This record gives sequence, C-alpha cells and structure tokens, in this order.
Amino acid sequence: MADVKQQIVCGFAILAAVGILSLLSSSLDLNKERVYYMPPIQGSQIRVCKPETNVAFIKTHKTGSSTMMQVFQRFGYLRNLSFVLPESGKINGLYPYGIRNTTKYLPPEGKKFDILTHHAVYDRARITQQLSENATFVTIIREPMGRLKSAFNFYKLAKKFRISGPNALLKFLENPGKYENNITKNSDSLVKNNIALELSFPLKKLSSKDGVKNDTIIRDFVDKISREFDLVMVMEYFDESLVLLRRLMCWDMHDILNFKYNSYKYDLGNTSLSEQLIQNYRQQNAIDYALYEHFNRTLWRKINMAGSDFREELAHFRWLQTTMKTQCNRQSDDFAPIYIGETAWNAGFHIDATFCTWMKMWHQCYFTLLRDRNLRIQQYKQGIRQGPNPSAKCGFYCRPYCVLCTDIKKFCTRHEYVTHLYREGLLLPDQSSSVKVIGHNQAIHGGIPEAIS
Repeated sequence: MADVKQQIVCGFAILAAVGILSLLSSSLDLNKERVYYMPPIQGSQIRVCKPETNVAFIKTHKTGSSTMMQVFQRFGYLRNLSFVLPESGKINGLYPYGIRNTTKYLPPEGKKFDILTHHAVYDRARITQQLSENATFVTIIREPMGRLKSAFNFYKLAKKFRISGPNALLKFLENPGKYENNITKNSDSLVKNNIALELSFPLKKLSSKDGVKNDTIIRDFVDKISREFDLVMVMEYFDESLVLLRRLMCWDMHDILNFKYNSYKYDLGNTSLSEQLIQNYRQQNAIDYALYEHFNRTLWRKINMAGSDFREELAHFRWLQTTMKTQCNRQSDDFAPIYIGETAWNAGFHIDATFCTWMKMWHQCYFTLLRDRNLRIQQYKQGIRQGPNPSAKCGFYCRPYCVLCTDIKKFCTRHEYVTHLYREGLLLPDQSSSVKVIGHNQAIHGGIPEAIS
C-alpha cells in the first residue's frame, strides 16, 4: 500500500425514497458517508470527490459490454437511480436508433435520467437530451480480429454468408469485402467496422471506398471520439480498465466487482491465420483498427500517469474479485458471510447472501426490475389503485408487489425477486420466512437468503 495517501470523502448519492420505495438498509449502507483514500491525480495535493451517478455507457457488441452493463445496472439499481429504458420492453430496444423522448418510462419529476447502459448507437445530442450534458461518457472496444472470431460464431455468420465446409472463417478472410460490401444500415451482426458504426461513424462514408481508406477522415473520427469520451475501455485489459473507471467515477471498489456475462468458448477448427489473411481484414476494417490502436495506447498512457500505486490497486482488485467469486459460488450448506476490511480503495463491507444475489443477478433480471420499479413509481404518483393483497392464486406475483409480474417470473428467480421485495420495502421480514423461500425449487444465488434489516 502506498506510503502517502490522499484522503477523500465519498458521500454516496441516493435518490430520496419515494412512497412505496422507502428502502431497507442492507449489508452495503449506501446512505452512510464514507472515508477512503485515492492517490492524487497529476500531482494534485488533495482530491475531494463524490461518486458520479450520471453516466452514458455506449454498449458495443461482442466486446465484453454485457458484463459492463450489469455493473452499471447494479450500481444504479442499488442507489435507486433512473435509467433510459426502451419503450418496447426489449433489452435491445434502443438499438440502433432508439434514443427518443420516452413516454412510458419516465425520469423523476423535473429531472433527467441518470444512466444509459443498453445497446444504442452513440448520438451525443439525443443522449444529452435524456441525461445531463455533464454526464460521463464511457464505452468499450476490442481487438478487431478477436471480435470477428466471437461475432462469426455467435451470429452464425458462415450460414449468413453461405460459406460451406470446414474453416469458414478462413474462407471469409480470403475476401472479406465479398460478403459485406454494400452496407445500408446498422446491424449487431455486422463485422465490417462495427465498433466505428456504433460510435456514430457515418454510414454513407463507410459505404464509399474513399470513406474507408481516407486517412484524414479516419483520423478526424478517432480524434472526435477521443475528445467526447471520458474513458474508452479495452476488453483485453479489462481489469486495468475497471480500475481506471473506478478512479474516474470516484466509486468504491465493490462497485466494479463482476461476473462475466455472455462469455463463450468456440471450436473454430484450424484457424491459424496467415499474415495475408490478417492484412485482408485490416484493410476491410481500417476504422476499427485505428480506434483500437489509438485507444489501446491511450489506456496505457493513462495507466502510466495514474500513480505509483496503480499496480497495487490492480492487485487488490484482482484479489477481491477472486475472493468474491469463491464466496458467492459456495453451496448454500457451505456458506457463511465474510467481512472485507477497509483498504485504500474500499470501505469495509460484508460478502453475504444479499451481496452475492446482487452480484450474480442476470442483466435481464435487472432490466425487468428497473422497468417494473419505474412503472410502480408512476402509478403510485398517479394514485392508481395497486390491486389486491397477495392471494393463494398469485402470491407476490401481483399488485402491489409488481406491475410486470409475468416478465419478472420469466427473467428472475424467486430468490432474486423476494430479495428485491425486501429492498424495495414491499416485503417486511415478519411477512415472509426465508426458510419458505428455500423450499421452492429455484436457483439460489449466494446461499440462504437473509432478511434485510
């Protein structure tokens, strides 16, 4: 640990509880003012900051962005922050051009939304209409060939491009322009400069040969993204990127802990790539390679400027990740809470059943609960009758406990839902026994559920 540390005071922001959303405290007391230390930035003597809660995360495809989405969802959910949500109710409903004024999911009265984290093409003007102009802008990119291998299998592109036989990827790389030549709209399954398109590179320029090969156009675009984004994360250096994010946002280290989502291994057959095949792809994806090379250098420049204790902080984060995953993956009959003491980068906290539930909750469940919370608040404010008390027919899967009850049943385990009800203040410890919850044949995240008190 660094010999000289600068003290900062982090007062974790939380929106005032609204009616039925008076929150019960948990093992993470988010209302409590915390004191922890952060190294000074570029020689500053004292750094006083509070956690940033207004953020636009531009979620690119096949770059590790689902894991990051869950990090932002968890952070906002636990602080009762508001999210830009697609009116369609589909998690990818904002993609590609769905950032519009919403009438179904509304921000708190007189305010803008706090967080954007679902797939959407970068459009700063429209995003800042929904969020504050002072929002922190973050995205993540990936080495283009690695992204291609992932996308080629995930989207079954051999079938789409009608490439038969073994080693379809090698055949694709022999002439990539043959398969994606005339692009007329954004698509998540595109491989030609997909990241550039999702960061708002003009489609008409991508479709023209001059647009792809003109170095000035590419350089201007990279410079634009560099100016407008506060942090561009790099998937190949995910841990380092997360530590930089923590420092940028003035978050506690427990806020960036994570489980990987949508991570797969594929049998690619004989995929040893010749230099010619690599060059074929580089020429076809000149913009994505320019982005990757620029922001990879930028990332390491930021790390080198981050201070002598960056490596120590990174090592502590990796230890904490391993500790959390080991603890949260224990079987319920081998689970007991553990305490993580205060360090230079985190306040003391317990890794208990509730903490593990939030850590392991699937992003589709968070998405559903965030939508449901938004609608419940609106109905409460409008004085809409909340429905019957729980009955033998629907139990807690009816109003006033939920609006999107069917979706919650589909995407959340019973354990996750009951833990959510405790947190929302919709279910009190004396109303339900956690022993009864265990009796249901549902996946239990992090051991025996504990009533929040």
